[in-house]
Amino acid sequence: MVLEDNVQKDELNGGGKKFPMKLIIIIGVALVLCAGIVLVGIFVVKPMLGYNNAAKLVDAGNLAEAYESFDRMEYRDAMERKLALQQQVIASRTTPELSFGKYEWLVLEERDGMALIITKDIISKMVYNNEFADVTWENCSLRAYLNGTFFNSFTPEEKAQIVPTLNRNTANPQYDVKNGKDTKDNVFLLSLEEAKLYFVDDMSRAAKYQTTFGWWWLRSAGVQDNCAAIVTSEGSIGYAGTIVNYADRGLRPAMWILMA
Repeated sequence: MVLEDNVQKDELNGGGKKFPMKLIIIIGVALVLCAGIVLVGIFVVKPMLGYNNAAKLVDAGNLAEAYESFDRMEYRDAMERKLALQQQVIASRTTPELSFGKYEWLVLEERDGMALIITKDIISKMVYNNEFADVTWENCSLRAYLNGTFFNSFTPEEKAQIVPTLNRNTANPQYDVKNGKDTKDNVFLLSLEEAKLYFVDDMSRAAKYQTTFGWWWLRSAGVQDNCAAIVTSEGSIGYAGTIVNYADRGLRPAMWILMA
């Protein structure tokens, strides 16, 4: 009876075996090292890779994406480089405004004999897509309108000045909603990144429709696949956006043109 009681106690106590102190110390050190490696990855390696990627975007001429990348990080001189990019595009504007076709345009950037322009005002109101559906810039009805009816409203001479542009359609940086494939457009809407880069503040981004300030579409995805990002009447950027078939949103076409 005494023997059985001792066996039961040994089983409850793990057979009387104890982990050696040396092994416990080794395991503890290993856990600390693993935690250190994870922290280095989060606070050193990841920001460094993001910074290097943003620098590569600058070298590739993708200034809007680079601006957005620098804007999201607190690493080295990221803030200074972001502001330098904005000053670079502002300094490139030898002609702040110009007339082209039937409209007045703001010049956002000049490069290699070309200018990126956007209408000074909201020229009309229309839906981003005719139906309420999951849609991207690539296949929305507004893109079809801009590169069809709107593009064809220009004269042959004016069309010859419009430069087809390969637009990178990146995911919404706040909600990580994809925006489809890159597109080649004669006329397009600004992306979230471009709307941040090319305007120094909300006031400069705000635009009027007729006599009052209005909301206007961006080509980027919103909070989900059936929403598109917008700029509010105050000029702030709405990352969540509006449902794509909402009619009370404005149109500010943008394009690259050859400078005379």
